[in-house]
Amino acid sequence: MFKDICINNKSCELMKSVNRPKYGSRTILTDSCWEYVALFLKRQSISGASDALFYWEQAHSFYLASQELPDNARPLTSYYCILNAAKALLRYKGVDDSRLKNHGISSVRDDTNKTNIKEACTSIKGAGVLPELSRYYGHNIVTGHYTMAELLYNIPCVHRAYCITFSKPEIFVPISKPVFVKKDNSKEAWIKFEVSGRYANAKALKNLPSKFERDLGVDDKYVIRMKKRFNWDIHKSIEERKKALNKYHEKTRGYLFYIFGETKLWYIKKEVSGNDNLANMPSTVLIFAVFHWISELVRYNPKLFSKYMKSKQNWLLHEFINNALDQFVDEVGCEITGEDIMCTGYRK
Repeated sequence: MFKDICINNKSCELMKSVNRPKYGSRTILTDSCWEYVALFLKRQSISGASDALFYWEQAHSFYLASQELPDNARPLTSYYCILNAAKALLRYKGVDDSRLKNHGISSVRDDTNKTNIKEACTSIKGAGVLPELSRYYGHNIVTGHYTMAELLYNIPCVHRAYCITFSKPEIFVPISKPVFVKKDNSKEAWIKFEVSGRYANAKALKNLPSKFERDLGVDDKYVIRMKKRFNWDIHKSIEERKKALNKYHEKTRGYLFYIFGETKLWYIKKEVSGNDNLANMPSTVLIFAVFHWISELVRYNPKLFSKYMKSKQNWLLHEFINNALDQFVDEVGCEITGEDIMCTGYRK
């Protein structure tokens, strides 16, 4: 049998931050992620913190402007909010400002005025903010052209809208209770989570990443666990154990995604053919790329954007414009602080 790993009498449930999460810390309950992160940055004395604070506060100004604008103007300010929030994260994490001079992405303009996101493309470069953001998460996004369809399909917070719009199968499987556990009377530890409802069967989970398996030792629930283990040695200091946990977390977290909301909604992503370049790409990288495309459309071809918003894709684009920005801000805020930040009044 096994039991939850605990730090400070708190079970180590999976945290939002991909890099250096602060396991054992309490969930931050706040009315404003923006204010909490700004105050956090003001307390830091490391190189890059002052730049990060400047970029974060400017991103907040763009965010506030976005809240007052309709869909046909909001993407422009939303994109600059995202650009500056990304710069805040990267500067705080030590990426030199000289590597953030370019956006790292450019539009592929189409003069046909077709409203088909399966043909609308963007071009990702090898240097600039977007590729640096990708590298921060341990990825080297392949340079070249990407369609809006393949980018949107891989973003959890609009995945359902995409699948309904184009009648595509879902590749994100909802999971619950992702927690790190330790085998009784052993150092052996791993992450496990539960799958329920229509997903709790071998057919629905056929294409899960090969690094995961069902725990056949649990009969009353459909439990999935990672095959790879790590050592949780109670005879070592808590700091040494946290380092081991963080190292394992970073390997695990790349396969698991969350949707921002009143509670943490976690998902594991299936592996499907033809999706290799974006298989475990973080949501923030993809949201950045799509918002760049939409902002360019709104700025340089507003009539075509208007056509999109009268097409069968209008609901999908509306959902993206209204939900993806908050998703991005939440993820970046948690990466900067290493803490789980939740809206006041909500506890998991």
